[in-house]
Amino acid sequence: MYNLRAEVKVVRKRFVLVSVVLALVLSMTAVTGTAATSPRTATVQYRLGETIRFEIEDQKTCCWCCCCCKPACCDTQVLGWHITDACGVWVYSVVHDVPVSSSTWEGNWPQANSSSAQVSPGYYKLCVDTSVGTLSRCLKIYDPCRCCCWNPCTCWGRCSCNEVPSVKHCCYRTSLELVIEKPRCCFPFYWPCGSSCP
Repeated sequence: MYNLRAEVKVVRKRFVLVSVVLALVLSMTAVTGTAATSPRTATVQYRLGETIRFEIEDQKTCCWCCCCCKPACCDTQVLGWHITDACGVWVYSVVHDVPVSSSTWEGNWPQANSSSAQVSPGYYKLCVDTSVGTLSRCLKIYDPCRCCCWNPCTCWGRCSCNEVPSVKHCCYRTSLELVIEKPRCCFPFYWPCGSSCP
């Protein structure tokens, strides 16, 4: 004999199960999408003590409209740069007395503060002032010898900036590029070589 009440209960259980699974899939998709665009996920990482090198690149975005550009439009000038921690406190700064052409300029930061002391691991923001605006990138410094960090302005807070990695002007796009060297890894654990811990 067909039991309608039992069949309704089975359908309800299946509906609830499908709803829960669908909700989990949607929430995981949302979290993954957020993480993919999060500054923490996209932040370039450097070992503690490693010199951070960076440069400004100009790329032509179109050809047909460049005839209206003035020659000075294509020559981005670097005025200076600075580093802040995740709380926005200035850590290090450089100001050029005379603007420098981006085509011949490369910046480097030895991970020191304005007193030449080693900075602590954590999140930092690099800002470069140019003739077309201020460009910025977030970066993370990690200590391969330690997993703990106690400074809330560098360790637990994400880089509090909205990155401005590039700006479009005239027929060019000017970008702040971090010069990344390929890490040397030790087989089989792929631990970076040259970072021995005491």
